[in-house]
Amino acid sequence: MSARSRTAWSDVWSLGASLFWCWTGHRPVPYDDNLDRLEKLAVIANGTTAALRDVRPWPFPTFEDAITGCLAPDPADRPTAKELTATW
Repeated sequence: MSARSRTAWSDVWSLGASLFWCWTGHRPVPYDDNLDRLEKLAVIANGTTAALRDVRPWPFPTFEDAITGCLAPDPADRPTAKELTATW
């Protein structure tokens, strides 16, 4: 995996996390605010993403699928930026 592809995959995850937060008001991976930064990052890296449907009922299934895809644990399972633009 090249550094460029790692950056693109992490950018896609970050987009999904940002959209998740904007539409739900919740983090995609819950953690305790009292943790220090490195502990928070470890929880995010090893945690399970909350199901979007459990946090907020979603009236736009295609958008929900795109956000869920962005947050896939395996970077290879995340959509590319080009695939996302085709979705929306």
